[in-house]
Amino acid sequence: MNIQTLSVASLLAVITLSGSPLFAKEQTPIPAYEYGMPLDVAQALRIEEPKSAVCEVARAKMTYVDTQGQIRHVSFLQQTDACAIQ
Repeated sequence: MNIQTLSVASLLAVITLSGSPLFAKEQTPIPAYEYGMPLDVAQALRIEEPKSAVCEVARAKMTYVDTQGQIRHVSFLQQTDACAIQ
């Protein structure tokens, strides 16, 4: 094994290990909305809705900015789009 191969292998190992905290941060649980829970929504950024061919209640996720400028997430229950067709 020459120096160049060893350098590339160690560089790939460092990149792989340094990226793992980024993936761990994405895995933090999103709080579920409960009735009466105060939400401080200044601007909704994104709402992710599950796709379904049948009318059912599914969990959606909202990403929003609060009045302090912090990006927050909350999940909530809603009917799927298939319910509007029926």
